[in-house]
Amino acid sequence: MIKIKNKNYKYIIIIVLLIYISCYYVGNSGYYEYHMQEKTILTNEKIKEFEEDVKNNQNIDIKDYLIEEEIDYSNKLTNLVYNASNSGTLITRKIIKKIFKKLSYLVED
Repeated sequence: MIKIKNKNYKYIIIIVLLIYISCYYVGNSGYYEYHMQEKTILTNEKIKEFEEDVKNNQNIDIKDYLIEEEIDYSNKLTNLVYNASNSGTLITRKIIKKIFKKLSYLVED
């Protein structure tokens, strides 16, 4: 039997095991299938509504049958990370431009 001297390995193994068990439970609970079934029911209702409109010779517009769900998942943390990323990108671009300016002087001479 392998003896683990560092206790951190035990905690990592326990955390991985808990993540696996939770993913297994979510997978077997049928949550994803239920969510997809709800979308299918909604789609079938819109198809029936479209067919009724065709039978009644009404004006058909695709926007009436599509449901656009735009959920904003942003919060303070995501906004902070986004702003940090943009700042890092700007700084990196400035540094790269300066490096290439210095290199261009070497190539021209």
